[in-house]
Amino acid sequence: MVVGEVEGNMNSPVFIDRFVESLFFTSAFFDCMEECIGKDELVRKYGEETLFGAASKIVVAIEGRERIIRNMKVDVWRTYFQRFGMWEVELSRSSLYQAELVTKRLPSWGPCTVGMDGKSLIVGWKGTPIKSVTVWKF
Repeated sequence: MVVGEVEGNMNSPVFIDRFVESLFFTSAFFDCMEECIGKDELVRKYGEETLFGAASKIVVAIEGRERIIRNMKVDVWRTYFQRFGMWEVELSRSSLYQAELVTKRLPSWGPCTVGMDGKSLIVGWKGTPIKSVTVWKF
């Protein structure tokens, strides 16, 4: 099973922790869109208004069961999946190499960072992790 997840811990029951984590994550993502996608592009407007605007409100403003977005970092997923008898499979160095090639295709993607966290691929923007990709087996 391949899991691509937001690399942010926005599941804390403590408001200020969720707020700060959401602020860093969202700031990095908006900065990325600013550099990589033109201001008049429909995909950017949709992302900013619909996806990130609504998600930020849910993460920060809603408490309890009503909060439907509960992103967690890869280390939390590791613990969770291992409880169900799953183990993480290492992504090949070729995967990392391919990801690095993609980031070098356009000059605006220069601040994109790609690296490994254990067996997982982590994609970030200017050093802030944004997305993790992991592979799991039973």
